[in-house]
Amino acid sequence: MIAFQEHVPLAPFTSLKIGGPARFFTTAASVTELREALLFAREKGLPFGILGGGSNLLVSDDGFRGVIIRLQMEGVRRSGCEIEAEAGVDLTGLIYRTADWGLSGMESLAGIPGLLGGAVRGNAGAYGSCIGEVAATVFALHAESLALLALEREDCGFSYRSSRFKLDPRLIVVSALLVLSKGEPEAVRHKVEGTIAKRTARHLQCEKSVGSFFMNPVVTDPELIRRFETDQQLRCRESRIPAGWLIDQSGLRNTRVGAAMVSALHANYLINTGEASADEMIRLARLVKSRVRDAMGVQLQEEVSCLGFPAPEQQEVPR
Repeated sequence: MIAFQEHVPLAPFTSLKIGGPARFFTTAASVTELREALLFAREKGLPFGILGGGSNLLVSDDGFRGVIIRLQMEGVRRSGCEIEAEAGVDLTGLIYRTADWGLSGMESLAGIPGLLGGAVRGNAGAYGSCIGEVAATVFALHAESLALLALEREDCGFSYRSSRFKLDPRLIVVSALLVLSKGEPEAVRHKVEGTIAKRTARHLQCEKSVGSFFMNPVVTDPELIRRFETDQQLRCRESRIPAGWLIDQSGLRNTRVGAAMVSALHANYLINTGEASADEMIRLARLVKSRVRDAMGVQLQEEVSCLGFPAPEQQEVPR
């Protein structure tokens, strides 16, 4: 039997350090315990929320009037170039382990905060790569039927920062089979450390943030694309312009709403400079979206997930 706590503050479990309490809170270290937690929520007639590393989550100031289930499944099994890892495994820690084994394919994801389950759910990516490229099979528990499903890559709906699991909250990622390629441990680790160094140079890892708050939008204006490519000496990937560049060009670095601020170092980081509230973060996000839309003609969309807000705002910051 798993234990349930009541009125547990959620802010300490998130990288933003924002959010009120959960009505009920528990942890699940196995699929059996996850099923038990879901049945508890069903019996209470309450919604459930899945908590991983909390690195891409904005929790309402009112908290969550339901059951929060924190995933603590941390198993890793290797067979040749195949790795089956559970949802609660730290993503960067896993990448370092694969590097030590001389397995290549995830180096570009090093330094992305959070756990494997959240990375698969959001199809986390960086520098032109994403985790959906190496996730051959994803195992997910269906919250209604409680059946454990095995979904092949083509059935996972991986797309830019999204997946079938993000679009359907009934599907809870519990593990993934990652297929990598053989390399030399020293060379793979060198690439991992290079990625970490690049990320550290661009972002303050000690800041309270969710990392990139907005997704990089697809831009159809050829003049804006030309302007970006000239300014940055980079080619657009799939016609996407970095949200941080658009925010910066709109003059929003250091913009504040209360204790919520657009980072001076990376404009797509909305940071908690002290004791920011979720309301302040939402108002800052609204301001950023409005200014970028007016200045650049581009509508930004949130990458962060929201919890405890009235529907339909659960999936994105209210405009």
